[in-house]
Amino acid sequence: MAALHGGLAFEHIVKAGLATRHPSLLADGRDFATMLHAAGFGDQAGAPLAKVKTLGAAEAYKRLRSLLAIPVSERDIDTLLTARNGVAHMGFHDVTQTADALTQAVLVTDAVLDDIGEGEKDFWGPYRDARHDLLMMQQDALEEARRLAVQEAAEAAEWERNPLSAFIKSIKPAIEQEREIAEKVLATKIRYAQKLFRICSKQRLHASDMKSLARMAEMRKWARPDECNVTHSRCPVCGYRRGVIRSRIGEDGGDVIDENVRECFAEMFDCPVCGLELDGGRELSLTGLRIHYYKDIDTGDTFTLPLGL
Repeated sequence: MAALHGGLAFEHIVKAGLATRHPSLLADGRDFATMLHAAGFGDQAGAPLAKVKTLGAAEAYKRLRSLLAIPVSERDIDTLLTARNGVAHMGFHDVTQTADALTQAVLVTDAVLDDIGEGEKDFWGPYRDARHDLLMMQQDALEEARRLAVQEAAEAAEWERNPLSAFIKSIKPAIEQEREIAEKVLATKIRYAQKLFRICSKQRLHASDMKSLARMAEMRKWARPDECNVTHSRCPVCGYRRGVIRSRIGEDGGDVIDENVRECFAEMFDCPVCGLELDGGRELSLTGLRIHYYKDIDTGDTFTLPLGL
């Protein structure tokens, strides 16, 4: 709303600067009735004063600058008027330009107030000092724009020099964010499992028993349509040695050149004792569980290193 109010204030103060000189300076030259009202012949205008047509903000400012030296160009106010129109007509504008837009409004307002003899009066009220903060905000915005320009130029140069390194850097923030989210989710799951384990221990029950009493499935269903491999590992919460790992089976053995060997990628972990439920390789790896291994489809044996190495 600041952009909208700043734009309206700008237009009103500019028109006040023109009206102080003569009301006719506000008239849209294409509307004769308005010109008659402005010249003092409203009784002959044929249209009520409420229907007069005055200049738009941009044209009014153009006229005023021809009569008054103002340190803000017509081009400078484009940001302010664009922001005002954006809020008025579409309900939004580029908020990164708010400080710049309002700074132009303040500079113009101060210049016109001095011109019409209102500069020494308490026009700004409690905002008299605060309005100067906009100048600092504008300077900070310009410095930030320069910093971003330098950063973008450096990134573009790196893409030219070393595309692989630049690509890795570009996706690093997303990877870090994904990791942070996974860690928060994992921490919640672990706290839940620890609490459930304490409750079950007091009742001399397992989480699977509690689920059965609640008429819930003791083990979650395999979430993928393809075949899974089941293996076991120690639970990182309660220490139960037969925690269940279910893994997606690859189409071949990856680095192992053996038609009887398949790669397996862990997708789910469930502990029937404490109820810990993990999903995806990231959560499993964060708890130290293995997420990649090989399976001999003839014997059913699994191993973590390629045979022969």
